Amino acid sequence: MTKDRRLYARFDIGMDENPKIFMLSDAAFRALIESTLYCRRQLTDGFIDDRLVSKRWSIGVVEELSGNDPDRPSWIKVDGGYQIHDFAEHQVTTADIQAKREAGRKGGQAKASKGVAPASKVLEQNAGTSLAKTETETETKRKDLSSELDEFDQWYAGYPRKEAKDAAKRAFTKARKSASLQELLSGLEQYARTMKGKERQYIALPATWLNAGRWQDEIPHQAVIDGPWSKSFHQKGMRA
Repeated sequence: MTKDRRLYARFDIGMDENPKIFMLSDAAFRALIESTLYCRRQLTDGFIDDRLVSKRWSIGVVEELSGNDPDRPSWIKVDGGYQIHDFAEHQVTTADIQAKREAGRKGGQAKASKGVAPASKVLEQNAGTSLAKTETETETKRKDLSSELDEFDQWYAGYPRKEAKDAAKRAFTKARKSASLQELLSGLEQYARTMKGKERQYIALPATWLNAGRWQDEIPHQAVIDGPWSKSFHQKGMRA
């Protein structure tokens, strides 16, 4: 059965028996329902613009809905229009929708970070593959991902220009396919020494440095002599 994707509004089953609703004329009762549906559909959170009110409903209807209770009328006059009383307590609001979307986004990210494969991929696995093997492979992927992130963080901590971190992560993953962690750390240490005291604009972005294979650069002899910076570099955790 196809899922019903239409929007709905919520109405209390005893709404018509509420004293301030029971006394409304048929036209005013209809206007209250129509305005609620409109706000739900347009995501106005219960606000009805003056222009819409004057175009769709009579003055008498407006007076009924804004005066059917001395403290809590169905329509409350606000700047530029009317606000449906307690709309957010009974109907889905824009904030509710955004919160749901954010929760779904975070849930998807969490699932991806744990290495959980989509159902379609699981169904594609060979029927003879055991569940234990599948779980072992997933756990291995998680450990590899964790190890890779730890290595990157270790390398990135010592880079003298921290910008475009996401691009640097991608470049680091690519570089690790052809270079060891120690090679990347050693190359970075030497490069950082040559950049000591230079303006930021002359220091390559981390992703640029990695994509260009700069850890393989030949460093002038005078640039690799240990100095005060070297001690600071190692204190940041640059040893593999």
